[in-house]
Amino acid sequence: MQKQVLFIFNYYKSMAFWSFIVTLAVTIINPELILALSIKLFLIFMLWFMISDRKVRQRLRFYRISGVSNIKFFTVIYLFDGLLTTVFLILIKGFT
Repeated sequence: MQKQVLFIFNYYKSMAFWSFIVTLAVTIINPELILALSIKLFLIFMLWFMISDRKVRQRLRFYRISGVSNIKFFTVIYLFDGLLTTVFLILIKGFT
């Protein structure tokens, strides 16, 4: 279980920059936590649909090899990204 989570976090590192850009854009437009988490959930669903495409799925093969199910993969990514987004928005709201 711990190895699977480490594989997921290793994959998340490649998405962290884009996730932070989305968080910054939401913060500039409207720094509401519910809006930010809803947008992140929408993006996770978009990633899920992209993975259903055969070519994209072949590029993301390593998380399948490590025995991580789709549900666990997307749940851990969303929870971790949501936690980072929440902490970021709380810190930003603390300074405004």
